[in-house]
Amino acid sequence: MKYSHIACIFLLIVVCQHTFGQILNIGSADEEKDTLPDQNSKRFKARFTPFLAPAVSPETDFMLLAGGLFSFKVEPLDPLLTQSSVPFSLGYSTNKSLLINFRPYIYFTRDKYRAYGDIWVKRMPDNYFGVGYEDNSTIPKGSETSAYKRNWWQLNFRLNRRVAKHFFAGLAADFNKTSASNLNSVMTGDEQIMLDGREVQNRGLGFNIEYDSRDLAVNAYKGLFLNLNGTYYGEYLGTPYNYGIYILDYRQYVKIKRQGRTLAWQVKGRFGFHEVPWPELSQLGTPFDLRGYLWGRYRDREMIFGIVEYRHMFKRKTPDEDGSMISRHGFVTWVGTGSVAPDISTFDHWLPNAGVGYRLEVQPRMNVRLDFGVGKKATGVYVSFNEVF
Repeated sequence: MKYSHIACIFLLIVVCQHTFGQILNIGSADEEKDTLPDQNSKRFKARFTPFLAPAVSPETDFMLLAGGLFSFKVEPLDPLLTQSSVPFSLGYSTNKSLLINFRPYIYFTRDKYRAYGDIWVKRMPDNYFGVGYEDNSTIPKGSETSAYKRNWWQLNFRLNRRVAKHFFAGLAADFNKTSASNLNSVMTGDEQIMLDGREVQNRGLGFNIEYDSRDLAVNAYKGLFLNLNGTYYGEYLGTPYNYGIYILDYRQYVKIKRQGRTLAWQVKGRFGFHEVPWPELSQLGTPFDLRGYLWGRYRDREMIFGIVEYRHMFKRKTPDEDGSMISRHGFVTWVGTGSVAPDISTFDHWLPNAGVGYRLEVQPRMNVRLDFGVGKKATGVYVSFNEVF
Protein backbone atom coordinates (compact mmCIF):
# COMPACT_ATOMS: atom_id res chain seq x y z
CA MET A 1 0.00 0.00 0.00
CA LYS A 2 1.34 3.43 -0.95
CA TYR A 3 1.19 6.32 1.49
CA SER A 4 3.05 9.08 -0.33
CA HIS A 5 -0.17 10.88 -1.26
CA ILE A 6 -1.04 11.25 2.44
CA ALA A 7 1.48 14.10 2.70
CA CYS A 8 -0.97 16.39 0.94
CA ILE A 9 -3.22 16.35 4.01
CA PHE A 10 -1.14 19.09 5.65
CA LEU A 11 -1.65 21.44 2.72
CA LEU A 12 -5.34 20.57 2.34
CA ILE A 13 -6.18 21.20 5.99
CA VAL A 14 -4.33 24.51 6.08
CA VAL A 15 -5.85 25.64 2.77
CA CYS A 16 -9.37 24.78 3.95
CA GLN A 17 -9.00 26.56 7.24
CA HIS A 18 -7.47 29.73 5.83
CA THR A 19 -9.73 29.86 2.76
CA PHE A 20 -13.01 29.57 4.63
CA GLY A 21 -11.89 31.02 7.94
CA GLN A 22 -12.49 34.66 7.10
CA ILE A 23 -15.80 33.93 5.38
CA LEU A 24 -17.19 31.85 8.27
CA ASN A 25 -15.61 33.95 11.06
CA ILE A 26 -13.55 30.98 12.16
CA GLY A 27 -10.73 31.36 14.64
CA SER A 28 -8.11 29.03 15.98
CA ALA A 29 -6.68 30.19 19.28
CA ASP A 30 -4.25 28.42 21.52
CA GLU A 31 -5.06 27.40 25.06
CA GLU A 32 -4.14 29.57 27.97
CA LYS A 33 -2.33 27.82 30.74
CA ASP A 34 -4.60 25.52 32.77
CA THR A 35 -7.83 27.11 31.46
CA LEU A 36 -10.62 25.83 29.28
CA PRO A 37 -11.49 27.45 25.95
CA ASP A 38 -14.95 28.51 27.13
CA GLN A 39 -13.59 30.58 30.01
CA ASN A 40 -12.68 33.43 27.68
CA SER A 41 -15.61 35.58 26.57
CA LYS A 42 -13.95 36.17 23.19
CA ARG A 43 -14.52 32.52 22.38
CA PHE A 44 -18.26 32.27 23.09
CA LYS A 45 -19.28 32.53 19.44
CA ALA A 46 -20.00 29.51 17.29
CA ARG A 47 -17.18 28.25 15.10
CA PHE A 48 -17.07 26.08 12.01
CA THR A 49 -13.89 24.58 10.60
CA PRO A 50 -14.11 22.66 7.29
CA PHE A 51 -11.61 20.10 6.12
CA LEU A 52 -10.77 18.06 3.04
CA ALA A 53 -8.22 15.28 3.32
CA PRO A 54 -7.23 11.83 2.07
CA ALA A 55 -7.12 8.70 4.23
CA VAL A 56 -6.10 5.09 3.71
CA SER A 57 -7.62 2.31 5.81
CA PRO A 58 -7.66 -1.48 5.37
CA GLU A 59 -11.41 -1.59 4.74
CA THR A 60 -11.85 1.37 2.38
CA ASP A 61 -8.50 1.65 0.53
CA PHE A 62 -7.87 5.27 -0.55
CA MET A 63 -10.68 7.59 0.59
CA LEU A 64 -11.27 11.31 0.14
CA LEU A 65 -12.92 12.80 3.22
CA ALA A 66 -14.79 16.08 3.47
CA GLY A 67 -16.35 17.41 6.64
CA GLY A 68 -16.02 19.86 9.43
CA LEU A 69 -16.07 20.67 13.12
CA PHE A 70 -18.94 22.80 14.38
CA SER A 71 -18.64 24.06 17.97
CA PHE A 72 -21.09 26.27 19.84
CA LYS A 73 -22.87 26.92 23.12
CA VAL A 74 -26.50 26.02 23.66
CA GLU A 75 -26.61 28.98 26.06
CA PRO A 76 -24.12 31.43 24.48
CA LEU A 77 -23.81 33.87 27.40
CA ASP A 78 -23.17 31.26 30.10
CA PRO A 79 -19.47 31.47 31.06
CA LEU A 80 -19.65 28.18 32.98
CA LEU A 81 -20.94 26.07 30.09
CA THR A 82 -18.45 24.00 28.09
CA GLN A 83 -18.36 24.42 24.33
CA SER A 84 -20.41 21.75 22.53
CA SER A 85 -18.99 20.14 19.40
CA VAL A 86 -20.32 18.27 16.37
CA PRO A 87 -17.58 16.80 14.17
CA PHE A 88 -18.79 15.17 10.97
CA SER A 89 -17.37 13.65 7.81
CA LEU A 90 -18.44 12.33 4.43
CA GLY A 91 -16.11 10.03 2.52
CA TYR A 92 -15.97 8.15 -0.76
CA SER A 93 -13.21 5.71 -1.64
CA THR A 94 -11.59 3.96 -4.57
CA ASN A 95 -13.34 0.68 -3.66
CA LYS A 96 -16.71 2.52 -3.86
CA SER A 97 -17.24 2.82 -0.12
CA LEU A 98 -19.57 5.59 1.08
CA LEU A 99 -19.18 6.68 4.71
CA ILE A 100 -21.10 9.31 6.68
CA ASN A 101 -20.43 10.00 10.37
CA PHE A 102 -21.62 12.54 12.96
CA ARG A 103 -20.37 12.48 16.57
CA PRO A 104 -22.22 15.19 18.56
CA TYR A 105 -21.27 16.08 22.13
CA ILE A 106 -23.74 18.64 23.53
CA TYR A 107 -23.77 20.39 26.94
CA PHE A 108 -26.91 21.93 28.47
CA THR A 109 -27.81 24.03 31.53
CA ARG A 110 -24.34 24.71 32.94
CA ASP A 111 -23.29 21.13 32.25
CA LYS A 112 -26.19 19.69 34.24
CA TYR A 113 -27.13 17.68 31.17
CA ARG A 114 -25.01 16.05 28.46
CA ALA A 115 -26.15 14.48 25.21
CA TYR A 116 -23.80 12.66 22.89
CA GLY A 117 -23.68 9.82 20.43
CA ASP A 118 -22.81 8.41 17.03
CA ILE A 119 -24.60 8.56 13.70
CA TRP A 120 -23.21 6.25 11.03
CA VAL A 121 -24.09 5.34 7.45
CA LYS A 122 -21.94 2.87 5.51
CA ARG A 123 -22.42 1.43 2.06
CA MET A 124 -19.34 -0.52 1.13
CA PRO A 125 -17.70 -3.75 0.04
CA ASP A 126 -16.82 -5.48 3.29
CA ASN A 127 -15.30 -8.67 4.65
CA TYR A 128 -16.53 -11.22 7.19
CA PHE A 129 -14.09 -13.73 8.68
CA GLY A 130 -16.41 -15.73 10.90
CA VAL A 131 -16.70 -15.62 14.68
CA GLY A 132 -13.79 -16.15 17.07
CA TYR A 133 -10.05 -15.63 16.86
CA GLU A 134 -9.31 -18.92 15.07
CA ASP A 135 -11.56 -18.15 12.11
CA ASN A 136 -10.70 -14.45 12.22
CA SER A 137 -6.97 -15.12 11.87
CA THR A 138 -7.00 -18.10 9.48
CA ILE A 139 -9.69 -17.36 6.88
CA PRO A 140 -7.92 -15.51 4.05
CA LYS A 141 -9.31 -12.31 2.65
CA GLY A 142 -10.75 -12.79 -0.84
CA SER A 143 -13.80 -12.69 -3.07
CA GLU A 144 -14.58 -16.37 -2.44
CA THR A 145 -13.80 -16.45 1.28
CA SER A 146 -14.65 -13.17 3.03
CA ALA A 147 -16.04 -10.54 0.65
CA TYR A 148 -19.63 -9.31 0.66
CA LYS A 149 -21.52 -6.02 0.30
CA ARG A 150 -22.66 -4.26 3.45
CA ASN A 151 -25.23 -1.53 3.99
CA TRP A 152 -25.30 -0.37 7.60
CA TRP A 153 -26.68 2.51 9.60
CA GLN A 154 -26.64 3.27 13.31
CA LEU A 155 -28.18 5.88 15.62
CA ASN A 156 -26.61 5.62 19.08
CA PHE A 157 -27.38 8.24 21.74
CA ARG A 158 -26.87 8.83 25.46
CA LEU A 159 -28.52 11.48 27.63
CA ASN A 160 -26.95 12.06 31.05
CA ARG A 161 -27.90 14.18 34.05
CA ARG A 162 -25.42 15.32 36.68
CA VAL A 163 -26.32 13.71 40.02
CA ALA A 164 -23.20 14.73 42.00
CA LYS A 165 -20.02 16.74 41.42
CA HIS A 166 -18.45 14.32 38.92
CA PHE A 167 -21.21 11.72 38.63
CA PHE A 168 -23.70 11.42 35.78
CA ALA A 169 -26.52 8.96 35.12
CA GLY A 170 -28.93 8.63 32.26
CA LEU A 171 -30.44 6.68 29.42
CA ALA A 172 -28.95 5.01 26.36
CA ALA A 173 -30.60 4.18 23.04
CA ASP A 174 -29.27 2.30 20.04
CA PHE A 175 -30.92 1.64 16.69
CA ASN A 176 -29.07 -0.07 13.86
CA LYS A 177 -29.59 -2.16 10.75
CA THR A 178 -27.27 -4.32 8.63
CA SER A 179 -28.15 -5.58 5.16
CA ALA A 180 -25.69 -8.06 3.63
CA SER A 181 -25.69 -9.00 -0.05
CA ASN A 182 -23.39 -10.68 -2.60
CA LEU A 183 -22.31 -13.21 0.00
CA ASN A 184 -19.43 -15.51 -0.87
CA SER A 185 -19.67 -19.29 -0.62
CA VAL A 186 -18.04 -19.46 2.82
CA MET A 187 -20.47 -16.93 4.28
CA THR A 188 -23.57 -18.66 2.91
CA GLY A 189 -22.58 -21.75 4.90
CA ASP A 190 -21.62 -19.87 8.08
CA GLU A 191 -23.63 -21.10 11.07
CA GLN A 192 -24.02 -17.65 12.65
CA ILE A 193 -25.28 -16.05 9.42
CA MET A 194 -27.67 -18.92 8.76
CA LEU A 195 -29.07 -18.43 12.27
CA ASP A 196 -29.40 -14.62 12.20
CA GLY A 197 -30.04 -13.97 8.51
CA ARG A 198 -28.67 -11.48 6.02
CA GLU A 199 -30.79 -8.57 7.23
CA VAL A 200 -30.46 -7.74 10.93
CA GLN A 201 -32.30 -4.84 12.54
CA ASN A 202 -31.94 -3.99 16.24
CA ARG A 203 -33.50 -1.58 18.71
CA GLY A 204 -32.18 -1.22 22.22
CA LEU A 205 -32.68 0.87 25.35
CA GLY A 206 -30.58 0.93 28.48
CA PHE A 207 -28.76 2.88 31.17
CA ASN A 208 -25.55 4.88 31.36
CA ILE A 209 -23.52 5.74 34.49
CA GLU A 210 -20.38 7.91 34.42
CA TYR A 211 -17.75 9.42 36.67
CA ASP A 212 -16.03 12.26 34.80
CA SER A 213 -13.42 14.61 36.28
CA ARG A 214 -11.77 15.48 32.94
CA ASP A 215 -11.00 19.12 32.26
CA LEU A 216 -12.38 18.78 28.71
CA ALA A 217 -14.07 15.67 27.34
CA VAL A 218 -12.96 15.94 23.69
CA ASN A 219 -9.28 16.52 24.53
CA ALA A 220 -8.48 15.98 28.19
CA TYR A 221 -5.18 17.13 29.71
CA LYS A 222 -5.99 15.70 33.13
CA GLY A 223 -8.72 13.78 34.94
CA LEU A 224 -10.47 10.43 35.17
CA PHE A 225 -13.37 8.93 33.22
CA LEU A 226 -15.28 5.77 34.22
CA ASN A 227 -18.32 4.51 32.33
CA LEU A 228 -20.77 1.64 32.71
CA ASN A 229 -23.33 1.20 29.96
CA GLY A 230 -25.94 -1.53 29.53
CA THR A 231 -28.23 -1.74 26.49
CA TYR A 232 -30.97 -4.35 26.02
CA TYR A 233 -32.36 -5.34 22.64
CA GLY A 234 -35.40 -7.49 22.01
CA GLU A 235 -38.96 -8.20 21.05
CA TYR A 236 -40.27 -5.59 23.47
CA LEU A 237 -39.06 -3.02 20.90
CA GLY A 238 -40.32 -4.93 17.88
CA THR A 239 -37.17 -6.78 16.79
CA PRO A 240 -36.62 -10.57 16.87
CA TYR A 241 -33.16 -10.56 18.48
CA ASN A 242 -33.10 -10.79 22.28
CA TYR A 243 -29.71 -9.91 23.71
CA GLY A 244 -27.80 -7.36 25.75
CA ILE A 245 -24.49 -5.50 25.65
CA TYR A 246 -22.48 -4.22 28.62
CA ILE A 247 -19.63 -1.73 28.11
CA LEU A 248 -17.01 -0.89 30.74
CA ASP A 249 -14.68 2.01 29.93
CA TYR A 250 -11.82 3.40 32.05
CA ARG A 251 -9.69 6.36 30.90
CA GLN A 252 -7.16 8.48 32.76
CA TYR A 253 -5.09 11.52 31.83
CA VAL A 254 -1.98 12.89 33.54
CA LYS A 255 -0.24 16.18 32.73
CA ILE A 256 3.55 15.77 32.41
CA LYS A 257 5.36 18.88 33.73
CA ARG A 258 3.44 21.36 31.55
CA GLN A 259 0.18 21.97 29.70
CA GLY A 260 0.10 20.18 26.35
CA ARG A 261 2.12 17.13 27.42
CA THR A 262 -0.23 14.34 28.43
CA LEU A 263 0.05 10.65 29.21
CA ALA A 264 -3.33 9.01 28.59
CA TRP A 265 -4.49 5.45 28.86
CA GLN A 266 -7.69 3.51 28.28
CA VAL A 267 -8.96 0.02 29.15
CA LYS A 268 -12.29 -0.93 27.63
CA GLY A 269 -14.41 -4.05 27.46
CA ARG A 270 -17.57 -4.90 25.55
CA PHE A 271 -19.49 -7.97 26.72
CA GLY A 272 -22.51 -9.60 25.10
CA PHE A 273 -25.03 -11.98 26.59
CA HIS A 274 -27.79 -14.17 25.13
CA GLU A 275 -27.94 -14.50 21.34
CA VAL A 276 -26.00 -11.54 19.92
CA PRO A 277 -26.53 -11.41 16.10
CA TRP A 278 -23.40 -11.57 13.94
CA PRO A 279 -23.26 -7.86 12.87
CA GLU A 280 -23.46 -6.75 16.53
CA LEU A 281 -20.78 -8.98 17.98
CA SER A 282 -17.91 -7.10 19.61
CA GLN A 283 -15.32 -6.02 17.03
CA LEU A 284 -11.68 -5.07 17.52
CA GLY A 285 -9.59 -2.93 15.21
CA THR A 286 -11.80 0.10 14.63
CA PRO A 287 -10.58 3.71 14.13
CA PHE A 288 -11.34 4.23 17.84
CA ASP A 289 -9.24 1.48 19.44
CA LEU A 290 -6.47 -0.61 17.78
CA ARG A 291 -5.93 1.57 14.74
CA GLY A 292 -4.44 -0.26 11.74
CA TYR A 293 -6.49 -3.44 11.70
CA LEU A 294 -9.26 -4.24 9.25
CA TRP A 295 -12.50 -3.09 10.89
CA GLY A 296 -14.57 -6.21 11.54
CA ARG A 297 -11.89 -8.83 11.02
CA TYR A 298 -11.74 -9.77 14.70
CA ARG A 299 -15.16 -10.32 16.26
CA ASP A 300 -16.69 -12.42 19.00
CA ARG A 301 -19.14 -12.15 21.86
CA GLU A 302 -16.67 -10.30 24.09
CA MET A 303 -13.78 -7.90 23.56
CA ILE A 304 -11.12 -6.19 25.71
CA PHE A 305 -8.37 -3.76 24.73
CA GLY A 306 -5.89 -1.42 26.41
CA ILE A 307 -3.98 1.58 25.00
CA VAL A 308 -1.32 3.88 26.43
CA GLU A 309 -0.84 7.11 24.46
CA TYR A 310 1.57 10.02 24.82
CA ARG A 311 0.30 13.36 23.48
CA HIS A 312 2.64 16.27 22.89
CA MET A 313 1.79 19.78 21.72
CA PHE A 314 4.92 21.77 20.85
CA LYS A 315 5.84 25.10 22.46
CA ARG A 316 6.02 28.43 20.66
CA LYS A 317 9.17 30.53 20.55
CA THR A 318 7.07 33.61 21.28
CA PRO A 319 3.62 33.84 22.90
CA ASP A 320 0.51 34.21 20.77
CA GLU A 321 -2.00 37.06 21.14
CA ASP A 322 -3.50 35.40 24.23
CA GLY A 323 -0.10 34.95 25.87
CA SER A 324 -0.03 31.19 25.36
CA MET A 325 3.22 29.36 24.62
CA ILE A 326 1.42 26.23 23.32
CA SER A 327 1.75 25.64 19.58
CA ARG A 328 -1.06 24.53 17.29
CA HIS A 329 1.06 21.56 16.17
CA GLY A 330 1.77 18.33 17.99
CA PHE A 331 2.13 14.58 17.78
CA VAL A 332 1.01 11.41 19.55
CA THR A 333 2.43 7.93 19.84
CA TRP A 334 0.76 4.87 21.32
CA VAL A 335 1.05 1.17 22.06
CA GLY A 336 -1.85 -1.16 22.74
CA THR A 337 -3.18 -4.67 22.70
CA GLY A 338 -6.57 -6.36 22.63
CA SER A 339 -8.40 -9.62 22.17
CA VAL A 340 -11.78 -11.16 21.36
CA ALA A 341 -13.25 -14.30 22.92
CA PRO A 342 -16.55 -16.14 23.45
CA ASP A 343 -16.42 -15.50 27.23
CA ILE A 344 -14.31 -13.60 29.73
CA SER A 345 -12.29 -16.66 30.80
CA THR A 346 -10.89 -17.39 27.34
CA PHE A 347 -8.93 -14.29 26.32
CA ASP A 348 -5.88 -16.16 25.02
CA HIS A 349 -4.78 -14.37 21.82
CA TRP A 350 -3.62 -10.78 22.23
CA LEU A 351 -3.15 -8.60 19.14
CA PRO A 352 -0.30 -6.05 19.16
CA ASN A 353 -0.79 -2.45 18.08
CA ALA A 354 1.32 0.71 17.88
CA GLY A 355 1.32 3.95 15.96
CA VAL A 356 2.14 7.63 15.61
CA GLY A 357 0.01 10.61 14.74
CA TYR A 358 0.10 14.31 13.88
CA ARG A 359 -2.18 16.90 15.53
CA LEU A 360 -3.25 20.32 14.26
CA GLU A 361 -5.36 22.51 16.54
CA VAL A 362 -8.11 24.06 14.40
CA GLN A 363 -10.20 25.34 17.31
CA PRO A 364 -9.22 25.81 20.97
CA ARG A 365 -8.39 22.34 22.35
CA MET A 366 -9.96 20.69 19.28
CA ASN A 367 -7.62 19.00 16.82
CA VAL A 368 -7.60 17.39 13.43
CA ARG A 369 -5.82 14.06 13.85
CA LEU A 370 -3.81 12.08 11.31
CA ASP A 371 -2.91 8.63 12.67
CA PHE A 372 -0.80 5.84 11.23
CA GLY A 373 -1.42 2.52 12.99
CA VAL A 374 0.41 -0.79 12.70
CA GLY A 375 -0.92 -4.17 13.77
CA LYS A 376 -0.29 -7.83 13.05
CA LYS A 377 0.09 -7.89 9.26
CA ALA A 378 -2.02 -4.73 9.04
CA THR A 379 -1.61 -0.96 8.67
CA GLY A 380 -3.95 1.99 8.30
CA VAL A 381 -4.07 5.79 8.03
CA TYR A 382 -6.94 7.69 9.65
CA VAL A 383 -8.11 11.30 9.50
CA SER A 384 -10.68 12.68 11.94
CA PHE A 385 -11.45 15.37 14.51
CA ASN A 386 -10.64 15.15 18.22
CA GLU A 387 -8.82 12.40 20.07
CA VAL A 388 -9.64 8.70 19.95
CA PHE A 389 -10.37 8.72 23.69
